[in-house]
Amino acid sequence: MGIVSFVRARLARRVGPEHKGFAAMGGTVLGGTHALCPTCRRGRLMSDPEALDLRRCDDPKCGATFSLPELGRTYALDGADPRTLAAYERQQALTLFVAAEIIGVLAAAWAIYARSWLTLLGAALLCLVVCATAMVSRYRAWQLEHGRLFEARAPLRAFAVSEVQGLFRRSSR
Repeated sequence: MGIVSFVRARLARRVGPEHKGFAAMGGTVLGGTHALCPTCRRGRLMSDPEALDLRRCDDPKCGATFSLPELGRTYALDGADPRTLAAYERQQALTLFVAAEIIGVLAAAWAIYARSWLTLLGAALLCLVVCATAMVSRYRAWQLEHGRLFEARAPLRAFAVSEVQGLFRRSSR
């Protein structure tokens, strides 16, 4: 009972109303859902094949078109400080990275004890997923800090350059 209540409390804190709202308005990357149309609230915003910076409602009765800067203003978080949100995302990324390290060390010890390479392989795959989730949090923090949320193409190169520069900048101090 103690473990179940602990996990339930952590999930309740991790998946709060702000996450549900963000998932509803922004969609999830892996799930393939798209943002809800702010005009009709029935259709989903799909990318326009003719223009990468436009999103069009897929509801045939609506058909509204929005530019990415307009979506940024529409879905702006009222009263929220982007620096606070970015700091929270960075903290979540750090927590996930530490969790991946702990999982990896414990799984390696268990694999040695059990003499099972499959245990080590499974743990490595689990650590990979946890690290990928942590990188998504770091990317979201970078987007919030630099104001690059709604763009036609994901600025992954700029994010990677910023992360590498941050690594070298911290090590030179």
